[in-house]
Amino acid sequence: MDRITKALAQYAESINYDRLPTDVVHEVKRRVLDSLAVAFAAYNNEPVALARRAISRAQSQWGARVLGTRYRVAPDWAAFVDGLMLRYHDFNDTYLSKEPLHPSDMIAAAFSLGDVLGSDGKSAITSIAIGYEAAVSLCDAASLRKHGWDHVNYLGVGSTLVASKLLGLDSEKTQHALAIYAVPHAAMRQTRVGELSMWKGAAAANATRNAVFAALLAAEGFTGPFKPFEGEMGFIRQLLSGEFDYGPLAEIERLVPPHRILDTYIKPYPVEYHAQTAVEAALRLREKVRAEEIEKITIETFQAAYDIIGPKDPEKWNPYTKETADHSIMWVTAAALLYGPITIDSYENIRDPQILSLMKKMEVRVDPELDKMYPKAHPNRITVVAKSGARYTEQVDYAKGHPKNPLSDRELEEKFLANTRRVLPSRLQREVVEFVWHLEDRNMAELLDLLAS
Repeated sequence: MDRITKALAQYAESINYDRLPTDVVHEVKRRVLDSLAVAFAAYNNEPVALARRAISRAQSQWGARVLGTRYRVAPDWAAFVDGLMLRYHDFNDTYLSKEPLHPSDMIAAAFSLGDVLGSDGKSAITSIAIGYEAAVSLCDAASLRKHGWDHVNYLGVGSTLVASKLLGLDSEKTQHALAIYAVPHAAMRQTRVGELSMWKGAAAANATRNAVFAALLAAEGFTGPFKPFEGEMGFIRQLLSGEFDYGPLAEIERLVPPHRILDTYIKPYPVEYHAQTAVEAALRLREKVRAEEIEKITIETFQAAYDIIGPKDPEKWNPYTKETADHSIMWVTAAALLYGPITIDSYENIRDPQILSLMKKMEVRVDPELDKMYPKAHPNRITVVAKSGARYTEQVDYAKGHPKNPLSDRELEEKFLANTRRVLPSRLQREVVEFVWHLEDRNMAELLDLLAS
């Protein structure tokens, strides 16, 4: 195999729980709790219900349970629905670099395979830490988006390592799992262009499904394509036009214990991450001026935000789907100015005339100084001019949940409680929180038992 495949596989084989730093173990548990929070927030949403109905027709005696259910299906299918739940509200964690990523999408692999294998908590924690290390490092190495490909291609690499580690694959079989995942499953960026569909929330889930499938095949001795990353027609040439910086993989090649999860960010609001600071700036402005008094709004941002959630796509000015609204910096800013903090309930009336009217008063532009701060910071500056002529400006560089502005354990618990209250009884909520904080002493199948009770 090639250098990348070999490095990732050897890393997955070499790292065990005893090599994980204490703060990494704790952070993995925080991400598991955060993942459950956002997953159960989406439990009754239409795309999740549709996917759950589709897989319920393929129940079997052997398999994994979908979160919150008792029936069993093939682990890759369970990973897909779990991943869809996790991703639907755009409320799970984020990492921004040359390529953006929602790394906790890969935790769906730990839920599904952890259940069917009866994996202990230490194994699950280790596999997740390894997956984060790989996927985040790849985001630092090259941009997929620049070449028209989707970030979930990196996510699936991390998911493959999560699955391979839980299955106990050696380095050779893990290399084949990576090859089986990487070559056949390239995802296009078209998922996130124009009016966004249900697939926006499913693309990462599908990458994880493919990863679990690849690892299950490799576990049986199935072999994958030669040199999947560096080959003549491989990942780097086809998806990255030959652009790849090996520097970010140096620590993986040296088998440095996992730590990159500490560089990622938990979301306080269910909006695309580049808009988190815009929401916070809007909330500060809301304390100074009422929405009905606003004459003009100027949003100054950085290039990535402008390209991904800004005015380039006309649909972002006039969204008809939840997926488009949460990827519109204009919509979420207007909603925050009008109604306060964005929650999952904010999307119940996407066509709210007051929001659409306020958006018409907006101008969005890239500020070169803000752009220089990205991706270490994610700054948005909003200026509001009132009908009286008064001007108000707020700039936020680091949203709550960023390593420079962290979310406390208590705040994370509050996020879990708020987002699961409609699905989980209060007694069960408390039991889940307690279970996750002691995950290293528990079993993943026990977690799925608890969530199905």
